[in-house]
Amino acid sequence: MTTEIALAPTDDELVYRFSHGDDNAFVTLYERYVDRIYDFTARLLGDREAAADATQETFLKALTALRERPPQGGVRPWLFTIARNVAIDQLRRRRTTPLSALRTPEGDEWQPAQLSSGAGDDPEAAASQAELAALVWQAARGLNPADYALLDLSVRQGLSPEEIAQATGASRGSIHTRLSRLRDALEESLTTLILAKRGRADCPALASLLAGYTLPADLTPALRRAVARHANQCEVCQRNRRRYATAVELLPALVPIVPSPALRETLRERVTQAMRPATAPATPSSAPSRAGHWLTSTALGKVVIGTVALVALTALGVAGALWGTVDVSLQTANCPPLELRFGGAGDLVARATGLPTVLEPGQPVHWHLPLGTLRTTVTPAAADLAIDGVPVQIRIDVDLAQVLWDGQELLGQGTRHLPLARGSTHTLTLVCR
Repeated sequence: MTTEIALAPTDDELVYRFSHGDDNAFVTLYERYVDRIYDFTARLLGDREAAADATQETFLKALTALRERPPQGGVRPWLFTIARNVAIDQLRRRRTTPLSALRTPEGDEWQPAQLSSGAGDDPEAAASQAELAALVWQAARGLNPADYALLDLSVRQGLSPEEIAQATGASRGSIHTRLSRLRDALEESLTTLILAKRGRADCPALASLLAGYTLPADLTPALRRAVARHANQCEVCQRNRRRYATAVELLPALVPIVPSPALRETLRERVTQAMRPATAPATPSSAPSRAGHWLTSTALGKVVIGTVALVALTALGVAGALWGTVDVSLQTANCPPLELRFGGAGDLVARATGLPTVLEPGQPVHWHLPLGTLRTTVTPAAADLAIDGVPVQIRIDVDLAQVLWDGQELLGQGTRHLPLARGSTHTLTLVCR
């Protein structure tokens, strides 16, 4: 009897296969890393929805990059570096929901601090584990996001200092030094929290040192260093501290935060859709069909689609635009960069109206629309814009929280007719959810 053992392809093999036309290879990479990328971004962002956006953006950025060239160095550190940069960018753009306020997909309270080693049927042991997990998570969250991301990559994701250095462009020595400092800071923070919670009653000197402090809110570097100095000289506190694992042992033991099966499948489908234009381009036979393929799914997962009603009249529309235009400032908020991909007659209209190739968040662009009337219909799922008398229609498929025209809300207002008069200027703002 012969036993066959199937070996899974390495990351590098999958990249090679994808570069040679095997789309399933990238899907395999997605399946291999989606849970870990989601856990990483969820802990960094403290927001499940933001983590879903960051995970999607990570894989779509990776997809776009792999079409250009394979990553330098390992695939795993490269993917996590993309995820880190995406998450940090999100944190710069918006506030996040505190982890304690989040809910699971089933509506239950989400506990991000749970140890993976169960306590069996012992309620007391389970309560002790839950308390210890909460303490290590409080200690970790005391770090700034960039520091926490680096520590998570090393301790929870298992990247070596060499891999982190190669992926981030930093020197190996600086990464070693920074990781050592972060581990010390995390250990000092956890020691302070554990002794404050479980050792204060045994040591009057410690109780005096912590008097007047509310933890973890008052867990400053100065306080944790003071407690660490005391613990190094106090046998009672040393004994109490030795009863528990170290922070570097506990942090990886936190239960991973994973997407729901439905979310995982949704993300997988969006990644699959993003591969279709590059690998299986449509070949529409009619002019309206060609116009419908001006723009395809963007590299960042948000879709902006433009259509021309009658390609034969596009030149007339462009010529009319050149006789007189209105300047419209177009900007986005809380959106990832929106990449617009044009083809055929779409390039002509884009150049004539000033449409950019990328809409960057917080960076307004000027869009020159022909004189006339702008007809808008905006729902939470999409915005339809058309110019009366000009065969150009633009549909923006983005999850919208607000759409403002000169400060006035268009979302949910039905069809609006907005004048584009000579000499006027306007501002169109898209706010994503």
